[in-house]
Amino acid sequence: MDKNFYNNVIKELDTEFDTHNFIEKFIVLSEKKYVNLLHSHIDTKKGIFRAAHSEIGRFLSVNSFSLKIEKVNTVTSENIKKYDSKNQNWRKTH
Repeated sequence: MDKNFYNNVIKELDTEFDTHNFIEKFIVLSEKKYVNLLHSHIDTKKGIFRAAHSEIGRFLSVNSFSLKIEKVNTVTSENIKKYDSKNQNWRKTH
Protein backbone atom coordinates (compact mmCIF):
# COMPACT_ATOMS: atom_id res chain seq x y z
CA MET A 1 0.00 0.00 0.00
CA ASP A 2 1.13 3.50 -0.83
CA LYS A 3 1.27 5.64 2.34
CA ASN A 4 1.57 8.85 0.29
CA PHE A 5 -1.65 8.01 -1.53
CA TYR A 6 -3.39 7.32 1.78
CA ASN A 7 -2.20 10.71 3.07
CA ASN A 8 -3.62 12.37 -0.05
CA VAL A 9 -6.97 10.68 0.54
CA ILE A 10 -7.01 11.81 4.18
CA LYS A 11 -6.22 15.41 3.16
CA GLU A 12 -9.42 15.42 1.10
CA LEU A 13 -11.61 14.33 4.04
CA ASP A 14 -13.19 16.24 6.92
CA THR A 15 -11.46 16.33 10.32
CA GLU A 16 -13.60 13.35 11.35
CA PHE A 17 -14.37 10.60 8.89
CA ASP A 18 -15.15 6.91 8.89
CA THR A 19 -13.58 4.12 6.89
CA HIS A 20 -16.49 4.14 4.44
CA ASN A 21 -15.83 7.85 3.74
CA PHE A 22 -12.19 7.00 3.20
CA ILE A 23 -13.03 4.22 0.73
CA GLU A 24 -15.38 6.48 -1.23
CA LYS A 25 -12.68 9.16 -1.56
CA PHE A 26 -10.08 6.48 -2.40
CA ILE A 27 -12.24 5.46 -5.37
CA VAL A 28 -12.70 9.07 -6.52
CA LEU A 29 -8.95 9.76 -6.40
CA SER A 30 -7.84 6.50 -8.02
CA GLU A 31 -10.38 4.10 -9.40
CA LYS A 32 -7.52 2.06 -10.88
CA LYS A 33 -5.86 1.52 -7.47
CA TYR A 34 -9.22 0.45 -6.06
CA VAL A 35 -9.90 -2.02 -8.86
CA ASN A 36 -6.38 -3.45 -8.48
CA LEU A 37 -6.97 -3.85 -4.74
CA LEU A 38 -10.26 -5.65 -5.38
CA HIS A 39 -8.58 -7.88 -7.95
CA SER A 40 -5.85 -8.81 -5.46
CA HIS A 41 -8.62 -10.46 -3.40
CA ILE A 42 -10.33 -12.22 -6.31
CA ASP A 43 -9.83 -15.69 -4.81
CA THR A 44 -10.91 -14.87 -1.26
CA LYS A 45 -13.69 -16.91 0.29
CA LYS A 46 -14.96 -14.13 2.57
CA GLY A 47 -15.97 -11.73 -0.20
CA ILE A 48 -13.87 -9.52 -2.43
CA PHE A 49 -15.20 -6.20 -1.12
CA ARG A 50 -15.00 -7.28 2.51
CA ALA A 51 -11.41 -8.48 2.11
CA ALA A 52 -10.28 -5.34 0.27
CA HIS A 53 -12.02 -3.01 2.71
CA SER A 54 -10.58 -4.93 5.67
CA GLU A 55 -7.12 -4.44 4.18
CA ILE A 56 -7.75 -0.69 3.92
CA GLY A 57 -8.98 -0.55 7.53
CA ARG A 58 -5.98 -2.52 8.79
CA PHE A 59 -3.61 -0.21 6.92
CA LEU A 60 -5.25 2.86 8.48
CA SER A 61 -5.03 1.28 11.94
CA VAL A 62 -1.46 0.03 11.71
CA ASN A 63 -0.22 3.30 10.19
CA SER A 64 -2.45 5.69 12.13
CA PHE A 65 0.45 7.50 13.82
CA SER A 66 2.32 8.26 10.60
CA LEU A 67 -0.96 9.08 8.82
CA LYS A 68 -1.73 11.51 11.67
CA ILE A 69 -5.12 10.01 12.50
CA GLU A 70 -6.60 8.40 15.60
CA LYS A 71 -9.48 6.08 16.29
CA VAL A 72 -12.55 7.78 17.75
CA ASN A 73 -15.25 5.12 17.98
CA THR A 74 -17.17 2.59 15.94
CA VAL A 75 -20.02 3.92 13.82
CA THR A 76 -22.62 2.52 11.47
CA SER A 77 -22.80 4.01 7.98
CA GLU A 78 -23.68 3.07 4.43
CA ASN A 79 -20.99 1.04 2.72
CA ILE A 80 -20.09 0.75 -0.96
CA LYS A 81 -22.79 -1.89 -1.46
CA LYS A 82 -25.42 0.52 -0.13
CA TYR A 83 -26.25 -1.16 3.17
CA ASP A 84 -25.35 -0.08 6.69
CA SER A 85 -22.44 -1.73 8.44
CA LYS A 86 -20.17 -0.97 11.37
CA ASN A 87 -16.79 0.60 10.74
CA GLN A 88 -14.15 2.74 12.41
CA ASN A 89 -14.55 6.48 12.89
CA TRP A 90 -11.28 8.48 12.65
CA ARG A 91 -10.04 11.96 13.58
CA LYS A 92 -7.12 13.84 12.08
CA THR A 93 -4.56 14.66 14.75
CA HIS A 94 -2.63 17.42 12.90
